[in-house]
Formats: sequence, structure tokens, C-alpha cells
Amino acid sequence: MASNSNTQDKPIHCNIKNTVSLLVGDHKHDFSSGCKMFDVTFPNVINPEIGEIQFKNYYVAYLTIRAKFRSPDFNGQTGDLKWRTCVRRFKMMPDPHSEDGSHSYFYLNRKHFNFDIVNLSTLRFILHQPSPIWKDFKLEDLQFFRTSQAFKPLNLPSWLTAPEETTTEDQASEKPKLPGVPDLDALSAHLQELWAMAEDVSSNQSTVPLGRYDVDGCYDVTLLSYT
Repeated sequence: MASNSNTQDKPIHCNIKNTVSLLVGDHKHDFSSGCKMFDVTFPNVINPEIGEIQFKNYYVAYLTIRAKFRSPDFNGQTGDLKWRTCVRRFKMMPDPHSEDGSHSYFYLNRKHFNFDIVNLSTLRFILHQPSPIWKDFKLEDLQFFRTSQAFKPLNLPSWLTAPEETTTEDQASEKPKLPGVPDLDALSAHLQELWAMAEDVSSNQSTVPLGRYDVDGCYDVTLLSYT
């Protein structure tokens, strides 16, 4: 069972194809449409199943993911390949013209998918960036997992999981004292006294504004000082 769990924790082997920019117009007057796409295949994986997709954003405003999969077999015949949209226009930048979300990490799992990604053949990523400010936009560090990594229990360090040792009153009184370190109980009591004194001074502080030194636009020379 342990080896199976470790296999599921590893990213699924995949083949990420080159990104294609979609252009508008003819070859002489074409311009960027703010849209790119690339396909991901899983050639060496039997019955690919995606539970989570992880990646780092690089100025992609919206993301659409389409899945090409085989429909269930019918009477022993292989089902046809079909395209379906599993993630539609997922917002990754609140404002395409600002930096917010442009370099964030994202984790898409089954709660973001419109359906379970099973019997998968190809995933198509469609990147949208309507703002002309950014020179390039893409996804980085793209990884796929069979199960979601976000809800797996973490292995806590031994010092957190070790049982607490119970101490008696005699053992507590025999705690070793370090040279130069004051007693914590006495220090806490002194700090509480200082806090009470500060609160008392603050509550009795006068609210009457201080008068100015000038009288009818003139100043008393004896009240002035040089700085």
C-alpha cells in the first residue's frame, strides 16, 4: 500500500507540446488576438485520470481547459473521441492590466472541473490575455496528479507528536535556573504592574489643549528657546 501511495503522489508523466499563438488577419497584416493554446498528451500512462493540476501563472488572465477523451465502450467497440470543456474561463488575474495574480501559483482540482477527467486522451489549454501591456503570457511548472495534493495529511515533526511529560509540583520547583535569566513569574508580575500604571496614566491624561506662547501676535522672548 505504501508504494502505491507514493506513486500517486508523483506527477503524471506527460508530453507538453509547443504553444501556438492565434493570430487575426492575413499573413501581411496579422496581429495577436491575445489567445494562445497548447496540448498535453499522456502517451505512457494507462487510463489517465487527472485529480489536480498545478502550475505557476505568467500574465495569463483567463484559462480554459478542454479534454479529449473516449466515451465508454459499447458492445465491445471502442468509443469515439470527444472534446468537452472541463474548465471554462477561469480567472487568474482580477484585472488583466495590473500585476495582481500574474505570478501566482494555482491548484485546480475536482471542485474546479465540470466533470471527472477519466479515460483521457488529450488536454488542451487555452490562454487568454486581452491586455496589450504584457509582452508574453504563459503557464510555468505545469504538473498533473491523479489525486488532490491539497487535502493530504502532513507528516508532523516528532516534537509535535511526542506525548507530553507530566510534571509534579516538586519537579516544577526544581527547574534549573540559568545564570543571568530572571524568574519568569516575577518578570510577568512586574510587567503587569507596569501595564496597570501605564493604563492609569493614560486614563488620567488631561484633555485641555495647551496654550500658545503668542499673545495678540507677539511672543515673550523668555519663553522662546533655540534648537
